[in-house]
Amino acid sequence: MSDQGSSQPPGWYYAQGDPPGTQRYWDGTQWQGAPQATAPATPSAEPGYNPMASGGRRRADAGKRFIAFLIDAAILVGIYIVGLILIAIGSGISDGLGAVFSVLLLLGYIGYYIYNFLYLQGTTGQTIGKRMQNITLLRQDNGQTVGIGMAFVRGILQSIFAIPCYLDHWWILVDEDNQRLSDKVLKFHVYDA
Repeated sequence: MSDQGSSQPPGWYYAQGDPPGTQRYWDGTQWQGAPQATAPATPSAEPGYNPMASGGRRRADAGKRFIAFLIDAAILVGIYIVGLILIAIGSGISDGLGAVFSVLLLLGYIGYYIYNFLYLQGTTGQTIGKRMQNITLLRQDNGQTVGIGMAFVRGILQSIFAIPCYLDHWWILVDEDNQRLSDKVLKFHVYDA
């Protein structure tokens, strides 16, 4: 598979020129990261290690996941602040312009959610924050990306499980597999990329 003109879906594949017995993540347009061994030379009892999924990659720690969450949230806050400024300016000029900017703010939120949490995370396993932290959301059973539909289902479950005191976010700290409650239900893991 070459870096140009491939229609291969995103996933883990052997990259021509890499050492035998390795795989890299193909994001649909280019190879990501260094080659990863498809099977460890010796079994590991290291916490977070799963040789059956994701090419033997380690599960991401809670710190990286939290920083990725903060990055994604900071972008949302930025959209909100810019939107509020535009609404205030528009409302000062006319009520109609303020209403237009209110609609644009809502569309900006929806667009960011669809692009970052559904499209990017569903097709590449990484939101903007996850990409910056070099971590990836993958299926537990086969190490593949979750897809846009399941990324949407994950978002719904996260919202439901967040209702009681953000339980979904805190669950990582007590879970032996570093999973959110929603990821445990859906059998997803976040791995180091």
